[in-house]
Amino acid sequence: MADNEEFKFPDETEQKKEDTKELQFEVEGDSEIEVVDDTPEEDRDRPPMKEPPAEVTEEELAQYSSEKLKNRIQHFSKGYHEERRAKEAAIREREEAVALAQKLIEENKKLQSSHGQTQQVLIEQAKVVVANEIETAKKKFKEAYESGDSEAMTEAQELLTAAKIKAERVNNFKPAPLQAKETEVKPEPEQLKREQKLDPKVAAWYDANPWFGKADDLSQEMTAVALTVHKKLVESGFNTNSDEYFDRINTRIRQVFPDAFPSEKPIKKSAPVVAPATRSTAPKKIVLTKSQVNIAKRLGLTNEQYARAIADQMRNQNG
Repeated sequence: MADNEEFKFPDETEQKKEDTKELQFEVEGDSEIEVVDDTPEEDRDRPPMKEPPAEVTEEELAQYSSEKLKNRIQHFSKGYHEERRAKEAAIREREEAVALAQKLIEENKKLQSSHGQTQQVLIEQAKVVVANEIETAKKKFKEAYESGDSEAMTEAQELLTAAKIKAERVNNFKPAPLQAKETEVKPEPEQLKREQKLDPKVAAWYDANPWFGKADDLSQEMTAVALTVHKKLVESGFNTNSDEYFDRINTRIRQVFPDAFPSEKPIKKSAPVVAPATRSTAPKKIVLTKSQVNIAKRLGLTNEQYARAIADQMRNQNG
């Protein structure tokens, strides 16, 4: 089990280095979050140019006596216009890609519509042909009956039966789509629990953690963390049926998502008796810059979640 003892999460390793202190730090629910503009002061509130500057002409350069100054002006002018052309090229490529995608979507819609209309026309034509076959068979049967020709009556009856079967098939035929949409059917976690014979410990863990595999955002995040911990434990040689394995997952989940377990006391690491415990409370106001807010959006986090991460960094720095 030596391999098991070597496995530590990054934050657990940092805590071990600072095991002479116990630091409690959390973002209070009523903390105020302020968003500030971190754009450089010299760039703030600057409206864009209505039109780009024109190329520097030889006549303009001739007005300057210094050759060094002329070269400097040409350098800035060339750099600006190269950057402008690069941006315009990127915009054109992006617009062309969007236009191409839209064109392909429209063509696909037209193709599907045309395909469906063609099939419908063929079905209607088949219905007319089958109806004529039925009428022809009935006419032959009537003529054979009136003439007393039993052999012709049997033949006409067979034709009538075959025509009616064909008519039923045509009437029940439904055009297939041009390209069937692939629908991936994923069994719900509850269904997997019923269908698979789970180990008693695994089944008990599922029952104790109903969030695992659920569709809401928080449950998905918790499930992802649990699977990550599982992968690390397996790579470290843990027995996935041991109590220590499940304890590790439970501990980690509660460390990352303490708010998901309000009825449980937060997990604390005991501090040595020789060292006094220090406490630090979270500030009532946490300042986020515009850049941090944009990063939070790209990560799918709320300002509160990102502020909590900032508070964790402050905790580590104060440790």
